[in-house]
Amino acid sequence: MSDDFLDNIFEKAATGKTLIKNRRTLTIDYVPEKLPFRDEETKTVAQALSVVLKGARPSNLLLFGKPGTGKTAVVKKVIEHLHKKAKELQLEVIVPIINTKSANTAYKVLYEIAENMGINKEEKKLQVHFTGLSMGEATDRILEFIGKKKLNVVIVFDEIDSLVDKNGDDILYNFTRANERISKGGFISLIGISNSLTFKDKLDPRVRSSLSEEEMVFNPYKVEQLQKILIERASLAFNDDAVSNAAINLCAAMAGKENGDARKAIDLLRVAAEIAEREKADKVEEKHIRLAQEKIEKDTSYEILKNSTTHTKIIIMAIMKSKIGNTGEVYEIYSSLCKHTEQEPLTQRRITQIISELDQLGLVMSNIMSQGRYGRSQRIKITVPVLTIKEALKDDPILSALLMVSD
Repeated sequence: MSDDFLDNIFEKAATGKTLIKNRRTLTIDYVPEKLPFRDEETKTVAQALSVVLKGARPSNLLLFGKPGTGKTAVVKKVIEHLHKKAKELQLEVIVPIINTKSANTAYKVLYEIAENMGINKEEKKLQVHFTGLSMGEATDRILEFIGKKKLNVVIVFDEIDSLVDKNGDDILYNFTRANERISKGGFISLIGISNSLTFKDKLDPRVRSSLSEEEMVFNPYKVEQLQKILIERASLAFNDDAVSNAAINLCAAMAGKENGDARKAIDLLRVAAEIAEREKADKVEEKHIRLAQEKIEKDTSYEILKNSTTHTKIIIMAIMKSKIGNTGEVYEIYSSLCKHTEQEPLTQRRITQIISELDQLGLVMSNIMSQGRYGRSQRIKITVPVLTIKEALKDDPILSALLMVSD
C-alpha cells in the first residue's frame, strides 16, 4: 500500500467542512466559566476552603458522585478563584491536584505531589526522585518541606477510589495525620473526589474518620439539565447551526438514561461531530449521535478491560473458557488460571462481587436460569467481542501467555 492514502486523509481534513470552531471546549479538561446546576456545591466547597485566606486549616472534604456529575470541575473552578484572591492578599496557597488513576502507583502519587509543590526544583536535599526512595522517606521529605517553608497546602486526590483500590490507604493515613508532624508551621488539608458512594467502606476506620470531616454528594444530572448544558457547550464549541436541536435532545436523553453523565454527553457530541465532519455533512444530526454511541461503547469496553486489575482480567478469561457458565465452574477455571499465573486466588464470595460489578458495567451478562425441581442456577456469559478482549489483554505481561494458549 502506498502512502497516498495518508495524503488523502490529511487533504480531506484540511479542506473539508469544519463544524467545530473550538475543540478545546469539548475536551475532558475544559472547565467552563459557568457550571450550570452546581451553584450550591460550588458555594459549599468555596466556603469550606475560604478559611485558608485567614491562615487557618480547612476541614478535609470528601466529594462523592458518579462520573460526569461536575465534582472535579467544581473543585478546579473554586481553586482557580482561591488562587486569584490569595495572590491579591499576597498569600501563598499550594493546591496540587493529583489524578490518582493516572498516577497509578502510590509512589508516583507522592512524586506528583512533590513535583506540583516545587520541591524537586527548590530543595536538592528534599527531592523526591522518580524512583529510588522508600514510601516513608518520600513522605517525610514532603512533610519536612511543608514545615520548613510553613506552607498552606490543600492536596486534591481526584478519583481517590482508584488510589485505594490499587494501593490501599497508607498514603491517606499518613497525610490525614501529617499535621501532627508539621511542628514548624504550615498545614495539609485533603480533598478526595470519588466516583463510588461506597468508597469509605474500603478505608481503615481511623482514616475514614479523619478524611471525611465534611462530605458532599453530587447527584446525577437530569435529562433537561443535560439539554441546557449541551446547548451552552455547543454555542462555545460549534459554528452557528452546526448541530440540530434533535441531535442535542437525543444526546441528552442517551446520557440521562444511563447515569446523568455530563462528561459522556459532551464526549458523545464531540465524537458525533467528528463523524459528521468526515462525512462532510452540513450539521450534526441524530444519526451521527447514534453512530458515536456505537463507537464509544466499543472503545469504552476496551479501556475498562485494559485498565482492570489482574484478577478481574483472569475472571474475564475464566468466563470466556467456561462452557456451562455457572459460578462454580467459573471459579474453578479462575483458580486454575491463578495457579498458572502464580496469583493468590480471591475468595469465591469476592469473585461473585466482581462478576456483579462486571455485569453493571455491561461487560458480562448474568441471568438466573430455572432448572425445575433442581432449583435455579446463575448463567454468566461475556457480552464483549472476544477480539476486543484479546486486544485489551495482549500487552498484559501476566496474561499474554494465557491468551496464546487459549488461541
